Amino acid sequence: MIKYDVIVVGSGPAGLLAARSAGRAGLQTVLLERKSDITRLDRMCGQTLVSANDYYFDDLVNYNREGKRIGFLNNGFSFNYDGPIKNCMAWQIFSPKGNCLPFGLPEETSKKGEHGAVGLAYDKEILLSCLLEEVKASGVEIVEGIDVSSIQQDAGGVTAAGKDSFFSGKYLIAADGTNSRISRLTGFNEGRQLYCYLLSRGFCMQGLNLPADNILISSICFDTIAPGYMFIFPRPYADEANVAFLTLDPRVDLSQVGDYFMKQNPFYASWFKGAKVIKESASAQYVFSPVPDPYKNRILLAGDTGSCQELENTGAMISGFKAGNAIAAAVKEDNIGIYSRGITDYVKWWQDVYVNGYRHEDYIMNFALPYVIDQGADFDYICSLAKEPLPPCWNPYAAISHLGQFMQGIVPTIQKERPDILPKLAKMAKPMEEVLAETTMACQPIKELE
Repeated sequence: MIKYDVIVVGSGPAGLLAARSAGRAGLQTVLLERKSDITRLDRMCGQTLVSANDYYFDDLVNYNREGKRIGFLNNGFSFNYDGPIKNCMAWQIFSPKGNCLPFGLPEETSKKGEHGAVGLAYDKEILLSCLLEEVKASGVEIVEGIDVSSIQQDAGGVTAAGKDSFFSGKYLIAADGTNSRISRLTGFNEGRQLYCYLLSRGFCMQGLNLPADNILISSICFDTIAPGYMFIFPRPYADEANVAFLTLDPRVDLSQVGDYFMKQNPFYASWFKGAKVIKESASAQYVFSPVPDPYKNRILLAGDTGSCQELENTGAMISGFKAGNAIAAAVKEDNIGIYSRGITDYVKWWQDVYVNGYRHEDYIMNFALPYVIDQGADFDYICSLAKEPLPPCWNPYAAISHLGQFMQGIVPTIQKERPDILPKLAKMAKPMEEVLAETTMACQPIKELE
């Protein structure tokens, strides 16, 4: 059996960038992926890079159109992406009656040109293909169709096994996503708070009649047993968009959520009249509290594996790049016999920038808002009070801060006109376990999502 320097499990953006970093450092690296085709996208994904106009995970994402490279300016890395890119110029939340709570107005942000974008829409299959080519060029061994089912650890390294195959390495980077089997098998999930699941059905559609084709759109359905959501993500191709219907609660029938938006609600149904579905997808993900320490017994977590729900594609890329470099430093430290700090620095970054730098409860509040404002009429009213746009944003953490400031500003009006809403707004300050208690209970009988 070959003894690798590092085994990377998972070939999403985090795993690919981790493998590329390790391979470029000269490490004997193997990348394991359960899918038979790494470049095939078989789960729902919005396919956007969040926060193009703000720091996210202590970095600024950048797209060099002339050079066709996606890069991160603070960490100093980039990679080839030769597919199409579309600038997303605003995020707008609509109420059931169509009142708009805008994080930016595209007619205003577009005046800044490229620098007015809040996010970037891209083709993830092309991105995965471009990254895979760079991984191959880095000398990484790639094994597809391996579903890692067991992990063995000892003082000298880690062995990952799937079917009849065994891979032994000095270290292992787990980048197998929010439903990570490795984090579960190796004890990283112990003590984590399970809040709920995020269940989604997605449709790539043509012919939508949207308010604008360069904005991100979301809305809420209050008509089901628990809230349902719609997110519409621009595609980088003309006349295409990704439409996702989501819920945190397994009792909700997502086909009913889709029917509400596409057929029953007259404001939204007009958007879908004559539209054509060209591809369908789905996903089911755990929503946990983050792993506080992403390293244990020669296993390092990267990307969504140790996060609340997702780091988003942007955060996953940063984490994967840093994880690969951390292991490269650890191997060199081991070989020359000096004090180990490569992994320690990664853990410190994870804790300072992610765990302590961002409140995971803020991320969840983007989905938990209708558990606070739990009536469609109340949400219609609150959105109607947005007389000026909120700051342009496609950052799930910053958005909640902007929303909180907006809510504080309208409290005098609500106190005068609708004082019955004030106790609901106060729920935003309560622990997320309390806000989502009923849905968490509904999720408990489900033992595992694959």
